[in-house]
Formats: sequence, structure tokens, C-alpha cells
Amino acid sequence: MQYFNHALPLAFLKADRNGKIVSYSTIARERFDLSGGHLKGIIDEESIEKLIQYSWEPGVDPVKLELNMKTRELPLCLFEVHIQWDSEDHANMLFLPKDSSNEGLMDKLMQLQHRLTSTDFELLEKKEELEQVLTRLNQLSGPFIPLSETLCLIPLFGDITADKINVISESCLKAVFAGEYDEILFDLTAVGEIEGKGIEKFTQLIKTLNFMTGSIIKLIGIKPNLAEVLNNYKLDEWVQIDQSLKQVLNVYFNRNELGAS
Repeated sequence: MQYFNHALPLAFLKADRNGKIVSYSTIARERFDLSGGHLKGIIDEESIEKLIQYSWEPGVDPVKLELNMKTRELPLCLFEVHIQWDSEDHANMLFLPKDSSNEGLMDKLMQLQHRLTSTDFELLEKKEELEQVLTRLNQLSGPFIPLSETLCLIPLFGDITADKINVISESCLKAVFAGEYDEILFDLTAVGEIEGKGIEKFTQLIKTLNFMTGSIIKLIGIKPNLAEVLNNYKLDEWVQIDQSLKQVLNVYFNRNELGAS
């Protein structure tokens, strides 16, 4: 019988077809009295019969059994035994004690798994709520305001991000196409930081509105840093630049009053 120092923190031993123990691990030696050199010395008689009946025919698939074992501390102790036959016709046996401490550990693991599942679900709900709030904030950051039957205003607030422009584009396009607006004003006075993908989405929105409606697109309140970024997109043929919303509205309403008279 050969002893080897197995690093696995469980009892492990190897036996031949006759039940003779050919090798064992440190934990197996500490837990069982292996002086007899045979499985009959450490397994209860009824469990030996069970072992022979259900697992002592060598095969490919591993077998799991519950057996009563004779340990150094107790005359009988229930173990979960995993058995795998190898190419040398030896049964490799791993012994996992099925005592109350293990049951308590399993209970704790099940409770932990339940808490993690509940936490994951709660986090998912919070994530969905947060996404809804962010979508709503993005909608409010670019409201569509009809000023007359032919003039509308979309003021942008905060940073220009791709997510924000995507949300604004959806509501803006629906509202513009539902009306007959000759002029569309974007007030950029309250714009903060500028994200690269965000400004790309914004220029796409401008071109789409101009192409699909033929409306005049006016950009108002452009700050120097935004003007520098927009210059890279060659928007001269798509938009008109104006200094202030007040100036644009004065021109628009004066023109319409003269036309009405």
C-alpha cells in the first residue's frame, strides 16, 4: 500500500478489484484506520454490499454513492463517495463527509444564492428605472417647441452625447414631420461638454431634417468651442448661423406682420 501527499483537502484513496487499498492521501490516512489495507476495514458491511452492487463493475462514467464509513473518531459516519475507474483497473475514490456541518454549509450556500438572485433582480429593476429616468432627462434636454404653424424651436441643454441626441432625434423627427415648418431653430446657448459621437449624431439630425423637409435650419447661440467642432463638419450648405434667439424671432415676426399687411 502506497502513501502519497495529495493536495486535495478531502480523503482520497485507490483500490483494486479485490478491494485492496493500493494508495491513499494524507487526509484519508488521518480520517480512516488504513492499517488493514482493505476497504472492508473502513466501510460498513451493508455499505460494502451496496458498493459492490452499484459501482464495482469498472466503467467509463463516474459513480456517486452514500456509504457508511468507519472513521477514527466515529464507528459509523455517512460519506458521499465518488468513484471513477482508471485504465489500470483501479477504483479512484473521493470521500466527502455528509455530516451536519456540511448540511449547514449547503444551507448557507443556498441562502447566499437566493440572496444573490434577489439582489440581481433588484439591481435589474433599479437599472431599468435608471434607464427610464435617463431617457426622460434626455427628452427634457431637447424639447420640441412649436412657436407658430411654420416655426419651431428645439433648445438643447447640457452635454451633447450620442444617447441624448438619439432620444431627441426620435421625438424631434416625429414632431417636425407631423407639421409644416418652414424654419427649424436649434438654440445651443445652454450646451455644455461635447462628445465626439454626440456631435456626429447632431449633424446627422440636421442633414436629415433639411433633406426630408426642405426647411431652413438655424443654429443659435453657438459658443466658440462648439463653433470650432462644427467647422469640421462643413455645415454651411445645411444651416444658417444666427447670434441670438431674440434676433431671429424679431426678424421672423416682423416679416410675417409685413406679409400679413
